[in-house]
Amino acid sequence: MRQKSIGEVLRTAREGRGWTFVDLQRITKIQAKYLQALEYNDFDFIANSDDVHSILKAYAEALELDADVLLDAYETNSLVKYYEDGEEELRSSELKRSYKVRKRKKNSYLPLIYLLLATGLIIIFVTYIVHSRLQNRASITPTTTSYSIVEQSVSEASSGTETSSTEQAQSNSTSSSSSATENVTISGSGSNIVATLKTVNYPVEVTVTAKNTTSWISLSDTLLEGGVTLTPDNPTVTTTIEEGVTSTTLVLGVVKGVEVTVGGKKLDLSALTADTGSITINFEQ
Repeated sequence: MRQKSIGEVLRTAREGRGWTFVDLQRITKIQAKYLQALEYNDFDFIANSDDVHSILKAYAEALELDADVLLDAYETNSLVKYYEDGEEELRSSELKRSYKVRKRKKNSYLPLIYLLLATGLIIIFVTYIVHSRLQNRASITPTTTSYSIVEQSVSEASSGTETSSTEQAQSNSTSSSSSATENVTISGSGSNIVATLKTVNYPVEVTVTAKNTTSWISLSDTLLEGGVTLTPDNPTVTTTIEEGVTSTTLVLGVVKGVEVTVGGKKLDLSALTADTGSITINFEQ
């Protein structure tokens, strides 16, 4: 017997059926970004706890899993037990029957011992996760909430000990970059940012590339509205924004390793620090 997280149970069942997030979005009528958040165990991405219950239940029922088992694991912040080799059939039967059916053991201390051991393991696991997240947040350099997009990497200014001639050269370089990108701005951070493009010429071409990663993406008001999965074998997709569309939303199932180019300008996604995220793209004349 082994244990899996809620996300691992969902992902294993989905991949066993050969389904994509696009398939599940069509079946459950739930946006793919929320389904993917469950597989990443990122329950904080779904703001309301009641929404987590309803989405998790719909996802489990679509995969023919026992929703009560998964909901109980979510409520108690615990792992889901599963069996392998010759025990898979027994586990499958256990998931599909009522979770309320339990063996009653009288005058036995074994359940209490198992409960204490499980509680200890859960505390160790939660402590490790919290410690890891705190370290990751501490290593992230704070970003401003509004800044200009640059198409090429610009070296940060060094300390104030540089000579006046070097400072003048940096000033000229910064001025040149600013004038080239003054029509594109970004605001926001975390899992959602807003990119605003001014004086655009329709149709606007949007290109999304996944480098050495696999990411499900969707772009509203385009042919990609239903979603598509980018892989190392098929890393790039391009579509256009037609005239009359003033705002569109790009959903990224995986942020790390993904590049986005709008109207020939590469967006700086450094403010997207979450595993999954979305970009609201506004067009102004």
